[in-house]
Amino acid sequence: MKIHKLAIALIILLTGYFSIFGQNREVSVTFDDLPTAYGANLEAKRELTKKLINGIKTNDVPAIGFVNEAKLYERGETDTRIALLEMWTDAGLELGNHTFSHINNAKVSLAAYQDDIVRGETVTRRLLAEKQMKPRYFRHPFLFTGSTPEYKLGIEQFLAARSYTIAPVTIDNGDYIFARLYRDALDRRDAATAKRVADAYVPYMEKMFEFFETLSRDSLGYEPKQILLLHANELNADRFDELARMMKKRSYKFVSLEEALKDKAYRLPDAQTKNGISWLHRWMMAKGGKLREEPGAPDFITQLFKERRQ
Repeated sequence: MKIHKLAIALIILLTGYFSIFGQNREVSVTFDDLPTAYGANLEAKRELTKKLINGIKTNDVPAIGFVNEAKLYERGETDTRIALLEMWTDAGLELGNHTFSHINNAKVSLAAYQDDIVRGETVTRRLLAEKQMKPRYFRHPFLFTGSTPEYKLGIEQFLAARSYTIAPVTIDNGDYIFARLYRDALDRRDAATAKRVADAYVPYMEKMFEFFETLSRDSLGYEPKQILLLHANELNADRFDELARMMKKRSYKFVSLEEALKDKAYRLPDAQTKNGISWLHRWMMAKGGKLREEPGAPDFITQLFKERRQ
């Protein structure tokens, strides 16, 4: 009798497992802070970009990169830095607006934020035009959408008038923390720490996927076409193949941002908040729900990052 009950329990468990991992999940992969978040010099930036794009194309990911054009203007390097963006468009990848200077809208007037948005599309618009495209998507720096309801509405109306669609994020994460520690270790020629940080990265990202998948089912009743936030850094360039394998293992199909935004979830009202959080949290808040605590990075990552900031 006990064996019979154990068999039934095992069948139920496996059914749940395969119902999750056998479903057809979809995710749009987006990168912020182009041309690169880090990179010690131009050659490092070029190598980072080449490696990242190679990983994207090898895994058939219709990614989009969001640009901070302020990073293009360095004496004697502007043309070469613009060429980094051309590597994206030449690879058939789309570019979006991430403001000119990665400005924090909580610290400036609405007019100043709007000006930074306009300044942030000059080169991007030209490069896209060369590929018969136009800027379509805007990503808020820090995921800050406005510190007051009026400010948020003002941004939304301004962006709509310029034919921009806001690029939400459902799978948020701390990839930038790992990337900074990875970069620091490489700068110190500390190969052991660099490897330890990099080896912990994809398992951490899988925990974030698990968390937001569960949150999706609990709050929406299903898993929408997810939108993943990453940054154009060396860690993602070096470990993108591994990251892509993790997503494929979880039954994800890679789709464009345009395709992901067709999901009905992205028509839901998103709550005004001063926090840069996932849209899954914002949709819950709009319905009066409470935020759910996200998984943290491994303790050694948290400690290393704390030490670095001291």
